[in-house]
Amino acid sequence: MVDTTIINGLYAITPDEPDTDKLSAKVLAALEGGARLFQYRAKNLNETHQFFQAEVIKQLCDRYNANLIINDNAELCLHLDAFGVHLGKDDSTIESARKIIGAEKVIGVSCYNSSDRVAMAQDSGADYLALGAFFNTSTKPKAPKASLSLFKKVRAQSKLPIVAIGGITLENAPSLIIEGIKTMAVINSLFMSDNIEATTKQFINLLSIDEKL
Repeated sequence: MVDTTIINGLYAITPDEPDTDKLSAKVLAALEGGARLFQYRAKNLNETHQFFQAEVIKQLCDRYNANLIINDNAELCLHLDAFGVHLGKDDSTIESARKIIGAEKVIGVSCYNSSDRVAMAQDSGADYLALGAFFNTSTKPKAPKASLSLFKKVRAQSKLPIVAIGGITLENAPSLIIEGIKTMAVINSLFMSDNIEATTKQFINLLSIDEKL
């Protein structure tokens, strides 16, 4: 069985960074800050470059007992024995990814602001759902906006973990947390910060508020 309890708290998604040394330093800082769930995402690199980078990141994650999810590439997930794969609307299907990585790996699906994609993902055996963008994001400036009402609707109808994504910062994260969002995917506000380790700790502390009450 897939352990979906790991899909919780801070979900760090790597930025597009062709320099592997720079990317490794950023990931290491997040690991030192306590991040334990990562997604390797590199849309602008060729497959050879992706394989090399992902192997380096996987080694770092293994050193810290962190879990690594691979964006889009089920073959790379299998090759690295990564925790799972994440699929968007233009990526491979859940069914084809499952045939490659097997039943023990996690498959996450970007559902954007679409109830139809949520239903499709659940029916096809997804292990977690990503909703967003909740805020304006430079990573995907044309991303459809997701609402808190959609989150609440999905949460009421599904037992799957829900990941919020899109323009999330330390400043706006509390407005999601207070509505019950427990898992947040963060890219720029984490990896482009002046102090990645400190920012990681701040996000983790914010997302641990419910546990401390």
